[in-house]
Amino acid sequence: FIANVIMVFTGAYTYLQWVREATFGTEATAIQSGGEQFGFEQKITGWSFTNNKIALSQLNDVRVKTYAYGQTRGSISFDFVLSSPWFLGLVGFKDAGTTGAGPYVHTWDLTTCANKIDSFTTQVGQCQGGTDIVRTLTGGIVNSASISTSVGELARVTLDTNYKNETLTSSLDSTPAGLCVSDHIPFTFAHGSLEFPDCTTIGEVQCVDITITQNADHIWGIGDSTANSAIRRLTEVTGKMKFSHVDKSQLIKLYAQQNNTLCNDSAGAQTLAAEQPTLTLKFDNGASSTDSRIIEFNLTGIALDDHNLSIEPNEPIFEEISFQARGATVVATNNTSTIPAAS
Repeated sequence: FIANVIMVFTGAYTYLQWVREATFGTEATAIQSGGEQFGFEQKITGWSFTNNKIALSQLNDVRVKTYAYGQTRGSISFDFVLSSPWFLGLVGFKDAGTTGAGPYVHTWDLTTCANKIDSFTTQVGQCQGGTDIVRTLTGGIVNSASISTSVGELARVTLDTNYKNETLTSSLDSTPAGLCVSDHIPFTFAHGSLEFPDCTTIGEVQCVDITITQNADHIWGIGDSTANSAIRRLTEVTGKMKFSHVDKSQLIKLYAQQNNTLCNDSAGAQTLAAEQPTLTLKFDNGASSTDSRIIEFNLTGIALDDHNLSIEPNEPIFEEISFQARGATVVATNNTSTIPAAS
């Protein structure tokens, strides 16, 4: 007697790829011919699909009588190593052009973007032997994106997204999207630098985190349980950074925002602006020519929220600052001539 063995498959049998949509909620035609990966070591950290069940009761009965169903909606969160810049178009940045002839310099601008939000199609294929599962998610929108790194760690990105609807098939992509190491690089903390302000590099940075929040949402209308469109609200850029406490310069910047000469030294509020002009987080592989791989986040109009210290016997002193920015641009250098288009 031979027992039936049920095999549990791992993520090694799963692929994940995405493409920007030409029309919101319409599956990108290139999802299986021109799909992109978000970055190295992609992970799905949370995935939910709901029809918002409504339980109905009635008089003279303690039981649920029947069910109705409301808005159909999915949510999915991604985590990956910062490697490719193409996801930037999904988080509120608009393509501001490409220059160069190899390497190429691509620029995205947050300050000139329109109200329109870019949606995307995601496909997750799971090889399950004779019962393959392919889920194609349409009308995806990014609510927030966080870019972070710390000493000894990779530079990672997390995306918090929602999507309109999905389809279920069993036709796996025979050649799913991949990332070539020669075209992309998994950035780590060692590739990073932090300049604040005006090209003054901050030394011994322990960790840094930048979050771009679009406050995006789907819009429904009578006659369809799935979303008809999507909007973006106020786009906010916030973050925090932690570094060695070596002098009072960062504390004075916070004092200056109060414009109060009583709480700073002689070089305080009267000579510093109410906001800092720039903050740059740059990841650079250090190579030249067509081997150069750079992703640079340039934030402008920086307001500091707070300054935090902890002091212990015989331990190094670190300071942590939270901040908000009014504008941002991102510049990426690589050897790919064209930013992937919607399809």
